[in-house]
Amino acid sequence: MPVAMKLAVISLVFCCHVAGQHGLGVDYAKDDSYGYVPPKLVPTLHSLEQKTEKKISVTCCDKKRAVSKGQCGKGIKCEGICENETDYAIIITSNSTKNWCDITSDIPSGTATSHGSHGIFNIPLNFINWCTWSVTHSSQISTYPVCCLHPYVYNNVEGVAGTTGVCCAEFGLCF
Repeated sequence: MPVAMKLAVISLVFCCHVAGQHGLGVDYAKDDSYGYVPPKLVPTLHSLEQKTEKKISVTCCDKKRAVSKGQCGKGIKCEGICENETDYAIIITSNSTKNWCDITSDIPSGTATSHGSHGIFNIPLNFINWCTWSVTHSSQISTYPVCCLHPYVYNNVEGVAGTTGVCCAEFGLCF
């Protein structure tokens, strides 16, 4: 029996391939245009999003089409925007205008578990494509902490990465 799947997408634009980011547990596509955030990291993602001083757009997908949209960040929780969310999320790292809901068909079977009922799953797809131009210095991470999960920012902005970087010191993202 097919299961209806709703998906909310997180977008982190202008991503480049970064091997170090994979140690975090985010599973990026071959072209790094998006990545799956595993259940163990989703609470951290939601915390960073709520602390981010910028609105984050969220798209909810069902069967490869957008069914609703919302915003979080600036003190507003991202968790629950799409209702019946899965226990993982997707981050979009590209500024492409393609239909990001299409990637929901790439989700391996058996990976989606719902906090809701009726077999309908929503995966948060949060768009944070603005990270590359909003965080050009490590001091800006405190204003936009969700950008710690953006591979380009993490690997190219001095003072952000590693055990001595601001993402580790302030937010516990030590990888």
